[in-house]
Amino acid sequence: MEKHEKALDRFMEQISEFRERLAELQEFADEHMGYNPDDINWGHVGTAGWYLERITELTDCAYKRGEYAE
Repeated sequence: MEKHEKALDRFMEQISEFRERLAELQEFADEHMGYNPDDINWGHVGTAGWYLERITELTDCAYKRGEYAE
């Protein structure tokens, strides 16, 4: 197998893993991040904001927005 094929195989494996992580995050969000909605306080808001900052950094990087804009 040539280098390109090996690289493509690994890339596709990583895409598969990426999709698995996205599915996990979707489930996490659907389940209110594991919190009971009746118990939400400002600490939970801060935690959700922290997660949102991380996801925003990834999407900004992927789509060349914000600090990653060209």
